[in-house]
Amino acid sequence: MIKKLISIFIKNFFSNFINKILEKKNFVIIFRNGTAIGDHVYMSSILREIFLNHKKKIILFTNYYEFYLFNPRIYKLFKMKKKSPIWFFLRNLMGNSILEFRSIHDSKNEKHFLYYHKKNIHLAHANSEHFPLDLKYDDIKNEIFFSKNEINEFQLTLNLPTNFSLIHSTSKKSFTKNKEWSVEGMQSIVNYFDKIKWIQIGKKGEPELKNCKKMFDLNYRKLCYVISKCNFLVTYEGLFNHLASCFDKKNFIIHLGFLPIESFKYRNNIIIEKNNHLKCYPCYKLNCGLHQDFAKSQINKNFVINSIEDQI
Repeated sequence: MIKKLISIFIKNFFSNFINKILEKKNFVIIFRNGTAIGDHVYMSSILREIFLNHKKKIILFTNYYEFYLFNPRIYKLFKMKKKSPIWFFLRNLMGNSILEFRSIHDSKNEKHFLYYHKKNIHLAHANSEHFPLDLKYDDIKNEIFFSKNEINEFQLTLNLPTNFSLIHSTSKKSFTKNKEWSVEGMQSIVNYFDKIKWIQIGKKGEPELKNCKKMFDLNYRKLCYVISKCNFLVTYEGLFNHLASCFDKKNFIIHLGFLPIESFKYRNNIIIEKNNHLKCYPCYKLNCGLHQDFAKSQINKNFVINSIEDQI
């Protein structure tokens, strides 16, 4: 009850006043909180648009601040904890100059939130279409920046080969299982392209691929640097795809039709798919048994290997 009263008080007496001051000074506050790491990465494409085409001074609040260190688009960066009371105040102060990068729709009825937006738009578009700015979405490009000291440190400590490619053995299943193809299939890619120096990225505990150097549980800055230096990636739709966009790295995405291709596509993507054979495409359902049957019947290892071989 007290929290609700405070919320009403802030909205009625401070929100409009603070937003007007920010607008007059040409500032915009963007904030994002949550555990969906990829969302914090592709938010950079929207900040790039706001900075370059709207000339706004951006103040950013995020609990994944690592992705915005040294970013010249950001006027001021604030590292926030997930349960910080600042989120409460920012949400109650929202207006034309205080904006939350988050979909106005929730995932419900076992469907991804994108289902409730305009069709065939990028995730970055869906999370920002409520912004009172005339944003352009025809060149969505994510960004990560490094300092010279970081680059020197990573060169010395990571011991990366001159030429290498990255692979991920499994998709993130805590949200949906509908992105998963096959661990055995990923291994077949490594086996076939045996002249390539492969590095497997991901987390400890995930299925390990043979004949790969393992670089698990890298901090996000190091992970970004490793991706920036690779020749190409083989992965699923998710964090690594959004990071690959930052460096225009060729990224082979094995796509099983959970979301439409347009929702995660960047100019550096090569999509491996047969979604015209999937009855429910685009699916949006968090739990759908058709995807595994589809993967087994349509997305075989020879199709994937041939798709990669034609493009490398």
